[in-house]
Amino acid sequence: MTRVNKSYSKDIKVAVVKKYKEGGMSIQEVANLFGVSSKTQVHSWIKKYEKDGEEAFAYEKRGNPVEPRKTKERVEELKFLSLEQEVEFLRIENEYLKKLCEQLKFQR
Repeated sequence: MTRVNKSYSKDIKVAVVKKYKEGGMSIQEVANLFGVSSKTQVHSWIKKYEKDGEEAFAYEKRGNPVEPRKTKERVEELKFLSLEQEVEFLRIENEYLKKLCEQLKFQR
């Protein structure tokens, strides 16, 4: 079985760090909540965020690039006709993710 390196978007990294900064959860608990494979990875993101803020995640730094590469942004941006539609979508998405997290906890 080969190992696959997983990459995370800027938005996920920022959300993980902000969730940890809110308090009440350990690094391991935040990693499990967001599906990050290693608490060490979360710790690294926290240190980068504390040093450079959200800009720490704006550029891809893996490998040995000649110049920094901009991270891939989410391709399919959703368009909403009103703020109410967006809020409703986000509520539904949030509920789905909560249920998914619960299912993942029961499978372990």
